[in-house]
Amino acid sequence: MEIKTSKLAIIAGNGNIPFYLLDECEKKGRDYCLIIIEGHGKELANKYKVDFIVSLSKMGKAIKFVKGLEIKDILMVGGIDRPSLKNIIPDLWTAKFLAKMGSNIGGDNSILSNLTKSLEKEGFNILAPENIIPSLLCPNGVLGKHKPNKDNKKDILDGFKIAKILGLNDIGQSLVIENGLVLAVEAAEGTDNMISRAALLKKEEKGGVLIKIIKPQQDKRIDRPVIGINTLKAIKDAGLDGVAIESKEILIINFNEVISYANNEGLFIEGI
Repeated sequence: MEIKTSKLAIIAGNGNIPFYLLDECEKKGRDYCLIIIEGHGKELANKYKVDFIVSLSKMGKAIKFVKGLEIKDILMVGGIDRPSLKNIIPDLWTAKFLAKMGSNIGGDNSILSNLTKSLEKEGFNILAPENIIPSLLCPNGVLGKHKPNKDNKKDILDGFKIAKILGLNDIGQSLVIENGLVLAVEAAEGTDNMISRAALLKKEEKGGVLIKIIKPQQDKRIDRPVIGINTLKAIKDAGLDGVAIESKEILIINFNEVISYANNEGLFIEGI
């Protein structure tokens, strides 16, 4: 569902999705202020006006800034490098947030879900990328002209079951599987690097599937998994046959470009 409302605060990290959403806001005339996480999104400043730069340890400053603009809607997009808690000196708001987390500070999902709850208590509405661009969500079915073969279909079935079990434990959101054998599970290195790691373990030159899901307990507004053209290039370079992603849950950036690349390179993309 697309949400149209007043001025939007966009808190941006790394990656391509902030560019995609900012371009869409400008195209639609959606008024926004841009807040960049310190040490992230440096390229954004070359194209857009940055209104505020905030350290992860000083989130209280960002909240005060947004409230001062009387903005209610917040969109958080892009990857963020997780800081070492030993090396930060938090402001009062961040210190209280960390204290509330206490021993529950664990996986990224736990931190992000608690962050959204804390921001909602401050009176903010947390939007998802698909509230700005509904077509970002992966549709169901085969998306290009190439289809998974019999071996791929078996790997997709097995891979989804395994990925969901791993996701319940907040472990990754992607894996590579070949002929029933899981070659790699996504960790801190990200999807593309995980695919490269899996390529070193392949038994056959061509074959295998990337599986990408959303973790069952993941906050869909601020932490939806994404694939884009770089994902497809990594799949091709690794010799995989294609990718199966969870439909209506995974975001596809630059959809037409992604499908065109897959068609030209003989890769399948399927929403499950």
